[in-house]
Amino acid sequence: MSQIQQDPKPFLKKFLSSLDIQFNSPTSSTQFANVDQYATSFGKNLKRSSAVIVDGTPLIPTGTDDARLEFQKKWIQVPLTMHQLNSYDCHLIPGTGVFVINLSVKVKFDESGRSKLGESADLVHDSTGSRNTRPIWGSWFGVNINMVVDETVINNGDGEVISSFDYRFTYKPDDSVIRI
Repeated sequence: MSQIQQDPKPFLKKFLSSLDIQFNSPTSSTQFANVDQYATSFGKNLKRSSAVIVDGTPLIPTGTDDARLEFQKKWIQVPLTMHQLNSYDCHLIPGTGVFVINLSVKVKFDESGRSKLGESADLVHDSTGSRNTRPIWGSWFGVNINMVVDETVINNGDGEVISSFDYRFTYKPDDSVIRI
């Protein structure tokens, strides 16, 4: 029988921070050569054959794409996010080699009107270059995440270890301009 030797919290925080990565951030140590490299940084711990559900809608791979790529294509369309882990519950299922992890998370969205890539719908741009590009964070949304994760995550959380991922909104603030 396998024993939990380490806390999965560092893996969970690292995974959530992968959802919050910014493309052009002067404060970030990670710089991306192109948009494809940036897009594939989201949820890189998902297996290609993962079952992925976002707010009750399954992401079904099309053509030659896989489930992880479908998630990455959807996630790049979402404004910048800031996740905060509230709590988690982790159970090893005996004999299966997998953990079932339930996370309670808060998330804020950038309400400035720009995409993750810094694009906006503005037809006329300020030519002086003094445009403020900092995020305008809205109110906290409540999120519940359920994952099925290989037990190898405890020793090495850098690989493709998530075989099921369900990201579900549990609270949507009335004052947010973001509509999910």
